[in-house]
Amino acid sequence: MPPTVSNNRGVSKPAKKSPSDQLRQLVSDLLQKSGRFSDDVIENLIQELPHKWERHGDLIVIPQRSLRDANWKIFEKEVFQIICETLKISRIARKNPVKPDSYRSSNVELLWGSNGIVYHVDNKIRYQWDITKCMFSIGNITEKLRIAKFDCSNEVVVDLFAGIGYFTLPYLIHAKARYVHACEMNPDSVEALKLNLKSNGVDDRCTVHVGDNRTTAPSNVADRVNLGLIPSSELSWETACLALKNDLGGVLHIHANIDSKTPKTEQNHRNNKPQFKYAEWELWTNYTVSSIEQILLRVKSGKWKVAVLHLEHVKSYAPHVDHVVLDVECRPHVS
Repeated sequence: MPPTVSNNRGVSKPAKKSPSDQLRQLVSDLLQKSGRFSDDVIENLIQELPHKWERHGDLIVIPQRSLRDANWKIFEKEVFQIICETLKISRIARKNPVKPDSYRSSNVELLWGSNGIVYHVDNKIRYQWDITKCMFSIGNITEKLRIAKFDCSNEVVVDLFAGIGYFTLPYLIHAKARYVHACEMNPDSVEALKLNLKSNGVDDRCTVHVGDNRTTAPSNVADRVNLGLIPSSELSWETACLALKNDLGGVLHIHANIDSKTPKTEQNHRNNKPQFKYAEWELWTNYTVSSIEQILLRVKSGKWKVAVLHLEHVKSYAPHVDHVVLDVECRPHVS
């Protein structure tokens, strides 16, 4: 018996099924009528139907474990058409683990449709990219919103892992950066980045440096450096330090995935709040600051002061693993 709801007259009527429940019912009916499978096989197949998805206009991206059974091939067209009609879309793609290449390329697989080009708007910023070739993380929206509140109107920013412009564009459009140097090595991401800079009308305030940022990034220009690579951006910490202005220094925003297994109970006496939520976060922060100090001592003249400004929790990346951003201020020591 389906659940019911009551209207304001007290009359009960069947509750409206969710899109996920509608999919399960329609596909189950299709498989039952075919007479090809036992009830157990049908139940296993139904468990592989997506119950959540990312939507990008007329395209959805379903989880990587969805529709994997070989038996789906028999009714592939019919099932895809049911999904499209039910969800009012025309293209279907499936997530896969990120490719283990130096680009951390997208490995999204297009299952139904002619191409993977999608459009997305975040905080009034327009993004366009091929979802099968370039990465895009909706979960990073909190960090984009944080960047949007910065005042960078008199600053030059270096974005070392620019991608399609996830952070480059918020720096230019909302933080009003005077100029941004965007470094990216994936040719597909570079193509999308240039399109996005132009479509948002900010291409005149940005130079795209194509290739490995360890050889292409400019030196002695930055008031601020963004290192938006996870699980670690450590390979480019020296590049970031070299990018800072020699006379004034600046701020590094260092992304990383950090363990979150040991909750801390220590209190920051200035605001009576935990300084670090987890002991591992504090250990990584101390290691990062020490490493940056050593790098600056090696690549810059004179002594430098390195201070932690903030540790931002962006999102949970996996069980007991969190994506964080450490804001570190680096200034030459004035004797």
